[in-house]
Amino acid sequence: MSYKGILRIQGTLDLKQFWPSGESDADTTKVLINVAPGAFTFQASKAAPAQPTSAFDDARLKGMGKKTIITKGRVTVRLQGIDAPELHYAPSPLGRSASITDAMRAAFHEVNRKYRQNWGQSAAKALHDALAKAGAGPLDCEFFTYVDAPNDVCDRYGRMVGDVAVKMPGGKTLNINTWVLANGWALPSFYDSMSKAEIKRLMNVANKAEAAGKGLWSGFSQKLGAFNFKLLYAKGKDVPGFAIGDDSGMFLMPKIFRRQCTWACYRKAGITSDTFLAYMKKKAEKFHHTPDFLANGDGAAWVSLGDYVKKGEFTLHGDEIVNKESPSTLLDDAGAEITAW
Repeated sequence: MSYKGILRIQGTLDLKQFWPSGESDADTTKVLINVAPGAFTFQASKAAPAQPTSAFDDARLKGMGKKTIITKGRVTVRLQGIDAPELHYAPSPLGRSASITDAMRAAFHEVNRKYRQNWGQSAAKALHDALAKAGAGPLDCEFFTYVDAPNDVCDRYGRMVGDVAVKMPGGKTLNINTWVLANGWALPSFYDSMSKAEIKRLMNVANKAEAAGKGLWSGFSQKLGAFNFKLLYAKGKDVPGFAIGDDSGMFLMPKIFRRQCTWACYRKAGITSDTFLAYMKKKAEKFHHTPDFLANGDGAAWVSLGDYVKKGEFTLHGDEIVNKESPSTLLDDAGAEITAW
């Protein structure tokens, strides 16, 4: 994927949203958008001028009902290219399958909690502290993402996917995505919606952090281990005096942790008797190997994530995976697809 256009949003960022003050973790944030004209601009190419765009005014995602992308002056951002340890992950909800009995649903209800990983609190606190150097806020920031069409901007959950740059003292700018990776507070997480240049740049940043053993890298493990039902989300006020590193320990790639969490809860509730390997095989999730994607783009082969769950471990690093980005469709207030800026 190679983009020539760029969408920019000028806004402010409320520091209180980040753990321990709030619930935002180290890879998802909310940006408070300035309502002044020109907050959203699109530049079709380097040679073209940036033009104001109203494409997202009252825009909503297909399947999201009446919920708009801009809600109460805010957009939710997924920081592109990174995946931080989970701070409060709940297992995937149950469907309406007739094979799931009332007893199973009741048992699932008992284990349907918000779970966390080791280092999830530290990663969020580290980002909070880095941004706090710019002041108590709200902090001036810019969201930007390389896209060509409005439908390229959001993921299937209505989050805008891209980078957030915050103005710091002395005229400096802190790119949150790069800072989190460079300081070892997240693993790389690539999608086929990203350009090759973006992937290569972030891979280089992450590899340097890993080689230096920064942040959470001392706890990274490919071993699956038993799911820990005791590691639960705790609000910052419930862990007074928390210091970075207090939640240190071994942790699994967040993408695999999320699947292990759902499987473990389903298994404990009697909804499945599958091993984790069998569960992952049935999910049949596809991805590209990063070298193949970098060489062949959309022509790269699709392979199964479950094939790399072997003998109690997940055998790949995050930078070896290019995930499939689920498509999204933006609709205007009349229900028509938004195709133009």
